[in-house]
Amino acid sequence: MLARLKKHTVPITIGVSFFVFGFFITANVLNLSEREILIGLIAGGIGGITTLVAMLWQERSALAAQA
Repeated sequence: MLARLKKHTVPITIGVSFFVFGFFITANVLNLSEREILIGLIAGGIGGITTLVAMLWQERSALAAQA
């Protein structure tokens, strides 16, 4: 599992960095409370993990179809 994640390390790092940066800039512009910021970060984390799982599942399906 970790070997398959290695090739996705750079895109994951860039994606997380841009999300966190953009989220905090937007949170400061909209004057969000700490609770709203926490909810947004949790929602972003859940969305990111779901996307990662879906991507790994799709990659696994593609490899199985080739075999």
